[in-house]
Amino acid sequence: MIHLISKDNSALYQEEIRDLHQARAEVFVNQLGWDLTVKDGLEYDEYDDARASNIIGFSAENQVVMGLRFRPTDDCSMLLDHFSHVLPAGIRPIDDGRTWELSRGFCVERGMRRHNLRRKAACMIAPLELAYEAGIDRCVGFTDVRMLSFCYGVGWKLTLLGSATDYGQGEAVAYEVEVSQAALDEMRQMWGLPRPSHILIDKLLPGEDNVHVAAARLTREHPELQKIAAQPEIESGTHPSATTGADVYYGRFGASRSASRGH
Repeated sequence: MIHLISKDNSALYQEEIRDLHQARAEVFVNQLGWDLTVKDGLEYDEYDDARASNIIGFSAENQVVMGLRFRPTDDCSMLLDHFSHVLPAGIRPIDDGRTWELSRGFCVERGMRRHNLRRKAACMIAPLELAYEAGIDRCVGFTDVRMLSFCYGVGWKLTLLGSATDYGQGEAVAYEVEVSQAALDEMRQMWGLPRPSHILIDKLLPGEDNVHVAAARLTREHPELQKIAAQPEIESGTHPSATTGADVYYGRFGASRSASRGH
């Protein structure tokens, strides 16, 4: 299932939050070779504060398989604090009070069936849904250019902010993604997503040991959530042309508009 975790319900997710930061260390440091701080096997940075929220996707075995962090930019942001040199002059201010930043997005769910791609799309639309509800009209970020085809294919309405630049492990580019009712409706229709495309658990009912039991209850109560619930994973084969950990990782992303129309 695709969960929203914020400061308001994080007490229910202590083990899952630890798993998230462990997964980030594995993906970004061990697989992609990013120079990030890891302590006790967990990757944290200065933006993992009380204003940050996360969308986390869990496997059928309740393992963290995808994540995307979002945070307001009015006080600080990775884009301004670390990558302002890549931004062109004269653009709309990043810290204008109507912008959220997306970062630390990853997915290790390997399946390439429509269902897997729909779950990835749910993880990608969830911050936009929440941003729209909060009166935010765009999200920004900085991504490896190898992710752009996936971002476009999954339905994000992207505008690139400047040119790609080398960041040490490849080339990356700043972007903004439109947050509007029309953009959300188009993406939901493209993938057949429920509305909203995530669940919020802020308490456990008597007899519920954890958030995954609560998620199963919500899915029984709202059958449309089956569209974004995890299914047993089917291996999709190898990538014989991939030569590095990064190549293997980025090669797993295959969402496209044609795939969104499949079955």
